[in-house]
Amino acid sequence: MNRTRHATAALLLALAGLAYSTPAQAAAAPLACTEEGFFPDPDDQSKFYRCVDVNGDGKELTRFDFQCGPGTLFHPELGSVFKRILPRAGTMRG
Repeated sequence: MNRTRHATAALLLALAGLAYSTPAQAAAAPLACTEEGFFPDPDDQSKFYRCVDVNGDGKELTRFDFQCGPGTLFHPELGSVFKRILPRAGTMRG
């Protein structure tokens, strides 16, 4: 993906309240993309990644990692970010 596309993607995501980082590097040994879509980070609910066929030829998928905004988590079934709601003190019954 060229620099202009990265900048455009980062701007759109920033407007949506999400943080964008460049495609994952092999040093961290991230999970490889096998299909297009949004996927949860296996170790952190406040992170997720998206696999995209940026060339549209079906030959190579590119992974984009995201960090949810403060107080939000990624919901894999919905494929979106939601605000984490914690119960108020004293409302939990045991």
